[in-house]
Amino acid sequence: MRSLLILGLAVLGTQFGCGGDGADMGTQPELASREDRLICFTDSIITYYSDATHTTVVGEDRCFCNSVPERTGRRSPYWIEEVNAECP
Repeated sequence: MRSLLILGLAVLGTQFGCGGDGADMGTQPELASREDRLICFTDSIITYYSDATHTTVVGEDRCFCNSVPERTGRRSPYWIEEVNAECP
């Protein structure tokens, strides 16, 4: 009797949302692959620093018109963006 009650609650839980939304998570792209599809609309460089003094560079994002951004190093909350030109 107890096992039937547990089984019934499990079935109800699955039907009412505890079992997920039914979406196939394998078909959704990962964040890294989605970022790779971004297209640059400016010719710019974002330089990331280790702290607020902006003395040690830890990474860069380079954007060239109508291309995919190129990242070296890592991002941080301390950055400076230099925009060279808007893309035509």
